[in-house]
Amino acid sequence: MTRARAAALLILLALLAGLWVGPVAAYRGLVDGGARRLAAAEQKLSRYRALLHAPHPTAMPIDATAALFPANSAAQADALLQQALKTAAAAAQVEIEGLQVLQPEAVDGATRIGIRLKGRADIAALDHLLYAIEASPRLLYPDNLQIETRMTGPAAAAGPLEFQVDVSGFKPGPRT
Repeated sequence: MTRARAAALLILLALLAGLWVGPVAAYRGLVDGGARRLAAAEQKLSRYRALLHAPHPTAMPIDATAALFPANSAAQADALLQQALKTAAAAAQVEIEGLQVLQPEAVDGATRIGIRLKGRADIAALDHLLYAIEASPRLLYPDNLQIETRMTGPAAAAGPLEFQVDVSGFKPGPRT
C-alpha cells in the first residue's frame, strides 16, 4: 500500500508541476509583462510631469528683421522670393511649370508677398521642396497645396505629381 501511495503522490506532484509549467507560468508571464509596461508608463508620466513643472527657459531674442525680406519695393521682394523658390526647387529636383506673383497685402505692420508655384515632381522631391521652404532662413509660409497625379490606366505606374502651392514671404510694412 505504501508503494501505491508513493506512486500516487509522485503522479500528483507531476500533475502539479505540469500545471505550474503550463498555464500558471503563462499567466505569471502575462502579469510580469503587464507590470513592466505599467512601470514604463509610470516613468514616462513622471518625466512628462517633471517637464510640465520645470521652469521654462527664457526665450532667446529673435531678430525679426532677419526673417523678413528687405524693405525694398514689392517687386524686388517678389524677385527675391522667386529666386529663393527656384533655388529650393532646383535643389529638390522639382520641375517648375510656372510662377505667378500674388497680390501683396498688409498684415500687422508687415507686407505679405506671395508666389504661386506650379510644378511636377515625385513625392520625395515634393517633400524636399516643402522642407526647404519651411526651413528657409527667411520666414516663408507654404499654403493651399494642391496635388494631382495623372494615371493612364489602372495597371499603369503613376507619373510625376502635378502640384501647386502658394508660398508667402514677408517684408516690413510701410511705416505709419
